[in-house]
Amino acid sequence: MPHPITERLIQRQINRWNRLRDFLHDEDSSPDIPPNGPVITVSRLVGSGGRTLAEGLAERLGLELQDQSLMEKIGRERKLEQSLLEQLDESGVNQADLWVRGVLNQRIFLRDQFHGALVRTVSRLAARGGVVFLGRGAHLILGENATLRVRVIASRNHRLDRLRARYEISRAEARAILSETDRKREEFMRKVFKTAPGRTEDFDLTLNTDRLDPEAALEMVLLALLNRQTGKVDSLERSATE
Repeated sequence: MPHPITERLIQRQINRWNRLRDFLHDEDSSPDIPPNGPVITVSRLVGSGGRTLAEGLAERLGLELQDQSLMEKIGRERKLEQSLLEQLDESGVNQADLWVRGVLNQRIFLRDQFHGALVRTVSRLAARGGVVFLGRGAHLILGENATLRVRVIASRNHRLDRLRARYEISRAEARAILSETDRKREEFMRKVFKTAPGRTEDFDLTLNTDRLDPEAALEMVLLALLNRQTGKVDSLERSATE
């Protein structure tokens, strides 16, 4: 159950964003405060509850959630088959296979082009503000231009238990899903962004959800967001009323 003090603080902050919206549209926008609200990135281990957190933030703050929809945007812009994008999206990138398929379809779209399209799409959406990015390396693309960069982790056993409960599968099946998903995401980060996934220095806040329920995790992120935003918003609010 949400804490009443936190709820009041969050509502006050949302009201401030709304009041400042017109002012920010008329003035030079601050890089730290996009006109339509905060930009939050959520990176996660499978089974850690990261998707639940991202969805909760989007709902509570009235933000747009960008997850698989990012890939759909890139696909529409480049007129690419969904099956081609799926091989690039947080999975192993088989350059030879993609090149052959690209030649056959007269749509060459390799890793570097994918990276460029992903960077442009994320940057364009972030500039507008009011968005939660789930995965896809958005925390690396935006860096400190994001309002808050969150990493959600959990122990292997807790992740297995959550996968079993979610899909109603055996522990062996959950173990296979977990191992394959971890492998694909790590390969995606190393090949597309040339870095190891989950580096502590790439995030503002890391949550271990072994002993945090979804509501508690959400509360912690909201408080961190308030801490990041309050001073900047207060100064802009004073400027808007002077």
